[in-house]
Amino acid sequence: MQRALSLARRGHGRVSPNPMVGAVVVSEGHVVGAGYHRYAQRSHAEVLALDEAGTAARGADLYVTLEPCCHWGRTPPCAEKIVRSGIRRVFVAVVDPNPEVSGGGIEYLRAQGVEVQVGLCETEATRLNEIFFHFVRTGRPYVLLKLALSLDGRLATATGDSKWITGTESRKLVHRLRFDSDAILIGRQTAVQDDPSLAVRWRSRNSITKVILDSDLELSPAAKLFESGDPVVIFHRQDVDIERIKALSATATLIQVGERAGRLDWNEILERLAERSITSVMVEGGGEIAGTLLRGGLVDRLYLFYGPAIIGDQGVPGFADLKLSLLSDAPRIEILRLRRLGSDFLVEGRIPQR
Repeated sequence: MQRALSLARRGHGRVSPNPMVGAVVVSEGHVVGAGYHRYAQRSHAEVLALDEAGTAARGADLYVTLEPCCHWGRTPPCAEKIVRSGIRRVFVAVVDPNPEVSGGGIEYLRAQGVEVQVGLCETEATRLNEIFFHFVRTGRPYVLLKLALSLDGRLATATGDSKWITGTESRKLVHRLRFDSDAILIGRQTAVQDDPSLAVRWRSRNSITKVILDSDLELSPAAKLFESGDPVVIFHRQDVDIERIKALSATATLIQVGERAGRLDWNEILERLAERSITSVMVEGGGEIAGTLLRGGLVDRLYLFYGPAIIGDQGVPGFADLKLSLLSDAPRIEILRLRRLGSDFLVEGRIPQR
């Protein structure tokens, strides 16, 4: 199962909106087939492993990191393929929460006389597909909030200068996080002031949806973020000037959403992204966006990169006013990892739901 998990991890950034899955076929103590899901190639991990095993699969064991599917989607049901191959036993790490599966694959295999054991390396397999499981259970994207901060929690100087608070190792990891995400989101102020390309510069190129919150559609059609050809989605309020709509509609998908407390409604934004099969969104906006996300309890994972600089109280704060009067009301972060990156350090955490 550890080998199957290792194979599944090769799907990072390549399988969304599907989960990462690895499978290994073992016959008489020897691996005779192995595979992992690669979305572009359609075939699921179990199918690839069984095809590699061929006739050696008869009477063998199958180790798979996620319950085999039992429904028709882009491909035929894997459970039927397993039965036809003559597999004797199946070890499943974790049950698929997808309502179209959700135990159905296991029930089908058992009904066909295949022995099934569930729960081997379950914790690791669940962690591997945390984003997929969250998307299936909540119906909204997994929100990763990333900020590059000075030691005193500032995003930039009073003039807006922020290049570069953190070093090359931190920026390299940010591109890895982008590679693993379906979408990257910033606000209009960041888009106009920094004019970022929002490119994904990792070991290989990966398409990413660029999401901009621009209430009045003030973004220029000549902005760098349009140059890569990746999809661009811009959320805006009602009653926007028609000329601004015309100027941007040729290069971006414009989506009108309602407002809450004078700002674009985050819940509606996430719902509309989910409708586009976006399972994860990496937020790299400014302090205002970070603050409203925290106040709304919508942050699932935090990546706070700290560089060795002190900017002072005139700098741009990493988080806008959270409107707190009591310390007991402050969001409490469960620290998952502290990591040194050259001269920087990274705090990775999550906020447990109260």
